Amino acid sequence: MNKIFAITPVSQEPFIITWDLGRRCNYDCSYCPAHRHDNFSAHAGLEELKNTVEFLFEYISIIAEHRVNKNFDVSFTGGEPTVNPKFIEFAKYIKSEYKRRFADKFNLRLDLTTNGAMSQKIAVAVIENFDHVTVSYHAEANNALRESVLERVRQFKDSSIRVKVNVMMHCQYFDHCIDVCNSLKNYGVKFIPRTIGDDPGSRSSQAHLYTDDHKQWLKQNWNIDITPTSRPCCGGREFGVCSTAGQQTAKAVIDRQFKDWHCSVNWYFLHIEQQTGLVYHHQTCQATLESKRGSIGTLAESFAIVKTLHDHLINKTMPVIVCPNNLCGCGLCTPKSSDKEKLMLSMAAVVMNPEIFQNV
Repeated sequence: MNKIFAITPVSQEPFIITWDLGRRCNYDCSYCPAHRHDNFSAHAGLEELKNTVEFLFEYISIIAEHRVNKNFDVSFTGGEPTVNPKFIEFAKYIKSEYKRRFADKFNLRLDLTTNGAMSQKIAVAVIENFDHVTVSYHAEANNALRESVLERVRQFKDSSIRVKVNVMMHCQYFDHCIDVCNSLKNYGVKFIPRTIGDDPGSRSSQAHLYTDDHKQWLKQNWNIDITPTSRPCCGGREFGVCSTAGQQTAKAVIDRQFKDWHCSVNWYFLHIEQQTGLVYHHQTCQATLESKRGSIGTLAESFAIVKTLHDHLINKTMPVIVCPNNLCGCGLCTPKSSDKEKLMLSMAAVVMNPEIFQNV
């Protein structure tokens, strides 16, 4: 097997903030772990969410000063974000505050990740207040609900909003998922078939056991190899893979054992957990500047997160993360390398002033 030693950007990508608004969800998928959803958690209040907006804008403003790409995408997740009764009012607030205070400093785009199980009225509000919507299609729902979700997808497609569908390729409903993919293709909707891997907290041990026919379809149609260590980019992005065989572009990697690699995930992601009050560089890998797993602080003391970021950049002591994980998950498309100097070369295209690393 060819040895991979670096992943490099093909294009300048936006900074992505994933904001988990709460665990409450109107679905109960077997492959979704309990720490990601429930049907009883209290909704975050509007004032609580507004306080988090202040932290978010401070953090973005500092990062934007040093990033070549000034695009920042805020992606609301859950649970299911739209079940919060204040969700639309909150979306209008963050949009208006951005236009009033920060429109000349960076470009903000609002994205919603949803299961699509919403009313037509809520869908109209989403169209009016968001730039993009990602619908996760879950085949475990009943027929009526599945058709309702596809109707919302068609409603989004026929509007001004951009829409993408992640079709969760459940092995027990694989033929149905293929039909959904074909239907979306015929309707001109962008979609990505997503393989389902078991989370340690999931209730299903069967969700990811694909047959040879399943694997063949994924390989032929999407060039996805299903192996214990393979993974496509969640957003369908292309990235450069540097290996002993040379350099090529890819949307997935087979070997993602990047432990102890140097990584720039903190220059591409921020994750906010509203319910727990914890903040991470990335939702999945949770790598810190100290090259450990964990949060980088709390919303209650968000001033400390902002101060740490500011001080590192001003004093040119911004650490480079060394990956603490055995396997790289979501975030694998960000620049990373087994060689720190090679990563620094990649970062020159991302960071406006690479000298911020000079005293590390």
